[in-house]
Amino acid sequence: MENVVLQIVDEEINLCEKPRKYLQKLFGQTIYKSEVEKSILDYLHYNNYHLPMYAWPGII
Repeated sequence: MENVVLQIVDEEINLCEKPRKYLQKLFGQTIYKSEVEKSILDYLHYNNYHLPMYAWPGII
């Protein structure tokens, strides 16, 4: 992902759409999306006592 961002910044990739939309679509198609979601859910599960008003088991 970092390489793609650098290529966009350096204008090595010609885009037909806005860079943000392109990166969102690319992110959704890669394994990174599921890994980030898993990491967030693991964090909330492990630290749910720190965030009682935001998340608790069963709400997610």
